[in-house]
Amino acid sequence: MSLKTVDLTPARWARVEELFDAAAELPESERDAYLQSACQGDPELRAYIKSLLKTDLAQVTVIEDAIRGALGKAMDGLGERDHGAGERVGPYRIERTIGAGGMGVVYLAERDDKQFEQQVAIKLVRQRLLDPEVEHRLVAERQILADLDHPNIARLFDGGTMPDGTPYLVMEYIDGVPIDDYCDQNCLDIAARLRLFRTVCTAIHYAHQNLVVHRDIKPSNILVTPEGVPKLLDFGIARLLDASGDATAGITREGAVILTPENAAPEQVRGEPITTATDTYALGVLLYRLLTGCPPYQVSMSRPTEIPAIICDVEPMAPSQKVRQLTRPLPSGNLAPDARAVLASRGLAADRLARRLQGDVDNIVLMALRKEPQRRYRTVNEFAGDIERHLSSHPVLARADTWHYRTSRFVRRHVAAVSMAATLSVLLVMFAVTTSVQNKRIAEQRDTALEISAFLEDIFREPDPGNARGASITAREILEKGAGRISSQLGDRPAIQATLMSTIGRVYYNLGEYDQSVELLQESLRIRRDVLNDQEGEVAVTKNELAATLMEKAEFDEALRLLNEAIDENRQLKGARNPDLASNYFHVAEVYQATGNIEQAEEYARNSIDMFTSLGGQHDMEVAEGKNLLARILQRRNALDEADVLLRDAIDLVERTSGSDHPLLAYYSQNYAVLLQSKGELDKAEATYYEAISITRKILGDDHSLLGGSLVMLGRLLHTREEFDEAEIAFRDALRVHRNAHGETHPFVGYDKVSLGMLLHDMDKLDEAEQQIREALGIYEQSLGAEHQYIASALTALCAIMNDAGRADEGRELIERALTIRRKDYDEKHPLLASTLSVAGRNLALLGDNEVAEPLLRDSLNVLQEQDGTDSQRVRRIRGWLRELYAAMGQPERAERYRESPVAAAKPE
Repeated sequence: MSLKTVDLTPARWARVEELFDAAAELPESERDAYLQSACQGDPELRAYIKSLLKTDLAQVTVIEDAIRGALGKAMDGLGERDHGAGERVGPYRIERTIGAGGMGVVYLAERDDKQFEQQVAIKLVRQRLLDPEVEHRLVAERQILADLDHPNIARLFDGGTMPDGTPYLVMEYIDGVPIDDYCDQNCLDIAARLRLFRTVCTAIHYAHQNLVVHRDIKPSNILVTPEGVPKLLDFGIARLLDASGDATAGITREGAVILTPENAAPEQVRGEPITTATDTYALGVLLYRLLTGCPPYQVSMSRPTEIPAIICDVEPMAPSQKVRQLTRPLPSGNLAPDARAVLASRGLAADRLARRLQGDVDNIVLMALRKEPQRRYRTVNEFAGDIERHLSSHPVLARADTWHYRTSRFVRRHVAAVSMAATLSVLLVMFAVTTSVQNKRIAEQRDTALEISAFLEDIFREPDPGNARGASITAREILEKGAGRISSQLGDRPAIQATLMSTIGRVYYNLGEYDQSVELLQESLRIRRDVLNDQEGEVAVTKNELAATLMEKAEFDEALRLLNEAIDENRQLKGARNPDLASNYFHVAEVYQATGNIEQAEEYARNSIDMFTSLGGQHDMEVAEGKNLLARILQRRNALDEADVLLRDAIDLVERTSGSDHPLLAYYSQNYAVLLQSKGELDKAEATYYEAISITRKILGDDHSLLGGSLVMLGRLLHTREEFDEAEIAFRDALRVHRNAHGETHPFVGYDKVSLGMLLHDMDKLDEAEQQIREALGIYEQSLGAEHQYIASALTALCAIMNDAGRADEGRELIERALTIRRKDYDEKHPLLASTLSVAGRNLALLGDNEVAEPLLRDSLNVLQEQDGTDSQRVRRIRGWLRELYAAMGQPERAERYRESPVAAAKPE
């Protein structure tokens, strides 16, 4: 049956694939009606798809089977024989067949000469009498392998000739599975797949350095061992390169085309010279399959005449677009089984997988798959380098094809028409470039990621000196302008509008601008929930992000409500075990920890860790984060030994997963120092703080916010040890870092000022201490709102200063407000509430209300003594206050119970 021909542009080819796949799923009786509706206004497209559907693939299979059977009989008549178990090949004994290719059969064999034990793979020529050239290729492969010594290339051990003249190779036996199967069976995420692929590139680059081009890179030729080590096999059709970089022609006979069509580069199909760029193309095909689960083109051996046109003329879809096409629901509303398998093996919902691929990954893959060899990566090493740059968040070399290039391809495909009028071709190029920006119909066909990139590029063009004309434009001003334009200009593109709002909302979160973050995330949530038909759980994702921001504003009840809704939605959409659900559990644990519900916090943290662990090694970093959180929770319960084990596990996970230069190592080292301080191991804690500071400076530099966090915690330790001068240096350095990183109004700056103010209080510099605390209060009220727990901490510290400055009456209103905020989130057993109650008791005692002050001081002492131990600084201070109180009440015996060495005045948390 001949198929009707249709002019297949990339977009049109994608439409054909989409409609063919959908129609093929339907009963034959329903296909005509479906195509009539789907192809309305395009009868040519409908007829073409119908002709595809009428191709009897079963009949093709019968014909292929008949040809294969006849060929097998002919081969038997030509003397080919099977080499059975037990047969000797040199010093080896064959055990069983493990594979067969176009050139030879591969057997598993054991060394059988009693010299030593060794399992090997032996390749022997088959069909030798039918095709003598195969023997020459095997000899060439033997020479190629003998010259290659690389840990990711299967090694050649031996070679020789059977008594009947059959040559053989003895190679390293690789007990592994094809690389695509390995990735899917182990549910590797995209980053892990990219890292594994990068290792394969090193082997190919090594072969190229030794003047060998492989020419048949495909999953079955790359096995991955159980330890995760990829091994490159089968140089059976490899060619040696001459000095110019072209493959020599001596290994395959003239006119013979030996390749796997699905992986073949355009120059292979056209019979043009083979270079290292051919392997680069095949690696691009391989990476495409690892990322999306399918090849960039659908070629069928039942229609061989179409293969050259598809490979040479049809532009491949970007991987992110391919994922979106693959995961479109069938007419029944369900996902195809293949689509479900692709998503499950990558641990992501369809939209999240597409978003993970769009941008850099799309560009990298498409650059490797360019039709012209000279437009691909210059070397495989450059290809691998772009993968590394992407994984480390650096700019990549690959760039999306320009409209100029797309237009030139259009002109080349229509030479006859364009040659009629050169002027018309120029106008066509100008029209294509202009309409790529202005024409909404064309813009809608472009990838969503490119639209987002163009929008953001326009926003960030404003700081260009040519546009700013001398004005200084800050990052916050850019964000404000961008947020306003998203609301006003993208109303007709709600999906992009919601995505950009979430993105800028997260940026505001990182800047500490929580009000702006909440506003954008709430609007993004409204659009996803009320305007878009959320199929992939993006509503739940946005609720998770919004909850994290609300926690920073101390709106814990609303954060918990959103997280519980997200949990229900994720369970319904994605099942009882999925990464988004595990992330919800993690944030719920954070809420409970912040509000003092330690039992619930511990339960959710453990559930998050267990779920991420069960989902596979691609979630090791999330497991580490969960263990870090659980360690902090257990510190609150004084379960310090288990917290110690968890933190060291978290550090080990990060080192094994991401290396010794990951920023989380600095953060976890800081937390470990806090733990050591809680255990009373102050010398070790101090040394660990300095280690965390050193790691942070090495990895992130001298101005990163994380450095400020380590400095302020070191300052608090030094303050506890009454090394006031050193503590002041640490606090002021932390203040410098956080100001440079976040500006003057970030909560971190407020935290540093409170810490510095408390130190200055203990140094009897009460005026400067008061100034620092009041400035911190202004920052907190501006950035966090009036009810945040940081406000309560600052008010408590300010009241302590008023108490010691002889202004207890001014402190009364401050501490009452602090207690109102504390009691909103914490019960009476929470250490933060107890610390504020102790300062309130001290204030009442100074005001002469001893009867009310006594239970406040006594109860807070019991809570903090259980939390900190009997010899902590604040426990000793409260004992001193109780001693003063009982002395003032004329009860010297009770005062004596709290006798200890004199201590400084109050320094609350």
